Amino acid sequence: MPHRLVQDPGLPVANPTTSHWQIPPNQEVLNIQSPNLPETRDVVVLGSGITGLSVSWWLLKDSDSLSLSVLDAREICSGATGRNGGRINCTAVQDFEKYRRLYGHDVAVKIVRFELAHLDAIQTMIREAGSEIAQSSDVRAVDAIVAIFDEKTLGEFETMLENFESAFPDLKGQWRIVDREGLTQKYNITNAKGGLVGRAGAAWPYRLVTGIFAQLRAKNEHRFTLEANTPALSVSRTLDDNYPYTVATPRGIIKAKHVVHCTEGHSAHLLPHLRGILVPRRGQMSVQNFAIGPPRLGSRSWSIVTGDLLDYATQDPRTGEIFVGGGETNVGKAAGLGNSSDAEQDFLALSHLFGVLPAAFKVDQRDHEVADKKRIVASWTGTMCNSLDKVPLVGMLPQSFLNRPAGQQSSAEWISSGYGGYGMVNAFLCGKALAKMMTGQDVSSWLPEPYYLTQERAERLQRTLQRVFSSEKEHIKSLL
Repeated sequence: MPHRLVQDPGLPVANPTTSHWQIPPNQEVLNIQSPNLPETRDVVVLGSGITGLSVSWWLLKDSDSLSLSVLDAREICSGATGRNGGRINCTAVQDFEKYRRLYGHDVAVKIVRFELAHLDAIQTMIREAGSEIAQSSDVRAVDAIVAIFDEKTLGEFETMLENFESAFPDLKGQWRIVDREGLTQKYNITNAKGGLVGRAGAAWPYRLVTGIFAQLRAKNEHRFTLEANTPALSVSRTLDDNYPYTVATPRGIIKAKHVVHCTEGHSAHLLPHLRGILVPRRGQMSVQNFAIGPPRLGSRSWSIVTGDLLDYATQDPRTGEIFVGGGETNVGKAAGLGNSSDAEQDFLALSHLFGVLPAAFKVDQRDHEVADKKRIVASWTGTMCNSLDKVPLVGMLPQSFLNRPAGQQSSAEWISSGYGGYGMVNAFLCGKALAKMMTGQDVSSWLPEPYYLTQERAERLQRTLQRVFSSEKEHIKSLL
C-alpha cells in the first residue's frame, strides 16, 4: 500500500470550507460556462487561480489570434488562491539563507530577486486593468514585521540579516532588527524577544483574480472562455496534427494544441508520475476581531515565530479584521502533507490560531465580543503544494513525467506548480515565464535556473523519490 505522500490527490472536493476571501462571490464569473464547450482551442489551461490567470493574461496579451479556455473543477478561483493568507510576502532574509544552502549564493540571489519582483509585477498588471480592479483587490505595499519569541531564533535572524546585506548591498537597511522595546512601542507586540522589520505586499487575491478574469473575457469574448465546474477527467494525445490533445470533461471534450497544468496541489491527479514529487499540504486560515487591540493598519503584515512554529497575518484596511493563518509546527506541517482536501478544518491549528493574537498583541482578553462584531469571524482550509526539491516546476512536461507521448514546442503539455505555500511571490511570474516559453521566448535572464523543468531535473527528482520512497520520514524531510 503506497503511503500518503504518493497517493492520488484527486480532484478538488465538492464541499470545501467557506473562505472569507470569497464572500461575496464574484457573480460575473462564479459559475460561468459557455453554452457548449468549444470544440478546439489553441490552449486549454487547467486551474483558475493566479497561475492560470497569469498564463492567460500573458498569452492573450502577446497574441491577437490565440484561442484559450480556462477549466476549473469548481467555481472560478475557489482553490488555493482564493484561500491563502492574502500576503505578497517574500521572506527575503530567510529565503536567501534557505536557497543559499540548497543551491549556492548566486542562485539564491536570483530566486530572492524573482520573489521580490512580484509586488511590482502584479501592481503593473493592475494599473493596466484599471482603477476598479485596483480598489477592489486592495493590492498594496506593507511593512512586514516578524515577531520572534525566543532568543535562539532571534540570534539566527541577526546572522541571516548580516549574510543578506552582504549579498544585497543595494537593499541594505530595508530590513532591520528591532528590539523588544521597539516592537512593543511601535508595533504593539508584547512578550517578543525582538523582531525583523522589512517590506512586503498584501492583497485580496480572490477579487484580484476574478476581476481580471472578467475583464479578459469581456475583451476577448470570441477567443477566451471560462469554464467553471468543468473538471478535466483525463488528458490524452492523439495523432491529430492540428489539435493533438483531447481534454475529457463531464460536459464533453475539447481538442487542444497545448494543455497547461496550473492546479497546484492537485497537479499529480492527471500526472501520476508526479505523485510523491509534487505533494499537497493542507493549511488553516481564520479571520478575527479584537475588543481592544491593534489600530486599523492595512499597511502592515505580521509573522509570529517561536522555534519552528509560524503564524502569519494581515489586516483588512477597511474593516480592521485580521486574517491569520498557520498554527503549525514542523510536526503539524508533516501531518498536513498528502492531504488535498479543503473540506475539513485542522483542529489543532485552529485552536492555536484562536489564541495567538491576543497573546502576541497587547490585547485585553476579558471582553472577546465587540458590538456588532464577532471575535471569530470565519475559518477555512486551503491546499498548498510542496515539491521534492523545494522549488516550483516550471516548463514543458518531459516524457519521464507522462504516461502518454510527450509533446514538442509547437504542441505540448506544460506545468507551473509546487510553490510550497508561497504562491503569491512565485505564481504570477512563473505563469508569465510559462507563457513566454510556450511562444518560444527566452526567460533565462530572470527565471531562476532551479525552477526550469528539464529532463535532467525530472530524472534527478525521480532518483530522489526512489531514495526516500521507503521512508516516510525521509520523504517528509525532503519536502519541508
